[in-house]
Order: sequence, then structure tokens, then C-alpha cells
Amino acid sequence: MTPGAEPARPLAGARVVVTGAARGLGAAAARALAAAGARCVLVDVLEDDLRRLAREIAGGESDAARAVRADLTDRADLRRVVETTDRVFGGDLTAFVHCAGVLHPEPVPETTDEEWDRTLAVNLTAAFFLLRGFARALENGSGGSVVLTSSRAGVEGFPREAAYCASKFGVEGLSQAFAAEVRARRVSVNTITPGARIKPTGMTTEEEARVPPEERAWGSADRLGPAFVALALLRGAPTGRRFRADRVAAAISRHGLPLPEDTWEGLADPPRPPSAGIGATLPAARGDGRICLPAR
Repeated sequence: MTPGAEPARPLAGARVVVTGAARGLGAAAARALAAAGARCVLVDVLEDDLRRLAREIAGGESDAARAVRADLTDRADLRRVVETTDRVFGGDLTAFVHCAGVLHPEPVPETTDEEWDRTLAVNLTAAFFLLRGFARALENGSGGSVVLTSSRAGVEGFPREAAYCASKFGVEGLSQAFAAEVRARRVSVNTITPGARIKPTGMTTEEEARVPPEERAWGSADRLGPAFVALALLRGAPTGRRFRADRVAAAISRHGLPLPEDTWEGLADPPRPPSAGIGATLPAARGDGRICLPAR
């Protein structure tokens, strides 16, 4: 970019929904998407933080960001998110980005009914409910993209994370199943993991105290935001894949946006065998360290 030139806005005119947008990875994704030109509906239960972010990224543009306070465990709130999005964007959606998530680290015998229900509700059921509600809007216009935040816990089990692992395994299955349904409709459906350790945003002080000290080396989510822009730009391919945000962000720093088509296969986690189709197998886990997601 030449000195004094305006930053590139590859998502100018795009219409995007981001859940879990008030803090952490969701906020980083929302900032990057808005900076790329997207109009955003921002969803979270943390209303004060959410409205502060909406004002920040909107700047002087009144229609650049809409804050929608919603409890994703509440079906009525989920319906309201879909209705509000349809009204704001006129039934034409460019991308749905699901970053909302909760993590209650407890061994199975000590996991309460409420912790199990809330983890599945926010991480998986809300993703399905909103995806179902947005499906037609994503197919309108020139197609769209679905980005569901996952984790290494979506392909491998970890102690004290039974509910979280169950929810993220479900997210991986949901992504691959919906990708298979819409693969001929210019809609990409993929999962993304941070690839770097970031602090679960909603983790309480008490929960953090139970995390072993050597596992508390949290990093910043902001540098991962551009990866969500790259995925939001996809239309039909790649689809049904799993990507690490840190690797995608590194590729963007080398190639810019949009990423060249021939770079995506090398970024997929793991590369798919030539004979495998969408949903043929669940990706194997990588041995490169645990991933923590922002929690709400």
C-alpha cells in the first residue's frame, strides 16, 4: 500500500453476524471484519462491553455496527437475534461467525447439570439454531461463509473438559454436515481454532485458579482477527475444513487479502487425502499444544 493510501476494505458492503463479540477472540474478529468494511451485528450477553465495542468499530457510521444483547442459552433470545439480523440486513447475509463459547473445567464427577447444559447450549446448540435461522440468508446474493470457532478439544479429549470436548466435537460434525448440504450453493462452512493459547474470556477468577500455573501463558487474540476476514471472503471453497487462525493470519501477512486459492489447502488442518470428500473423516488431532477458546 502506498503512503497515504486508504487501507484495503475487501469486505466493503458485506453483512456479518459475530457471536461472543464483547471480548476476546470474538471482539478481535469483529474489529478485523469491521476494519475490512463489513457491517456487523454483534451478539453477546455482556451488554456494556458489547455496546462499547459497537461504538468503537462504528466510528461515525451509524449503520456499521448493531449491538444485540442476547443470552445464547435462551431460545427466545436466539430467535430475536435471527429476526433482528433479517431486519437489519434485509435477509441477505454474507457471513456468520460463531465465537461465543463457555468452558467450565471440572472432572466428570464434579461437572454439574447446569455446567453441562450451559456448555452444550452456548457452544453447540446456539451454533445450530443460528445456522438454521441464517441458512436462507447466506444463500442469497453471491453466497456466503460460515465460520464456527472450534478447538483442539473438537478432535481430542482432555481431562476436566468433558462437556467442552463434547460440544466442540459436535461443532466439527455440524460444520462438516452443513458443508455437505450446501456445497453446490456457493456457501463455505469451516471451523477455526486459535492455534495460539488465549485466555477464555469468561473464565472466572475461581476457575482460573484451578488451571495449573504452567497452562496460564495466555496470549492476545487481536493478531488472529485477520484470519476471520480471510474466511469470511470464501464462497463455496474451501468448505468442510478446519483451520488454525495463527497460520491463516501468518499467510495473510505474506500474501495479503484475499488469500490466493492455492494457499488454502496447505493451511487446512490437516490436509485432506486426495480421495477424501467432505465429511469423509474427522480430522486427526495435531500434536502442537492445547488450544483455549474465549468463553462467555
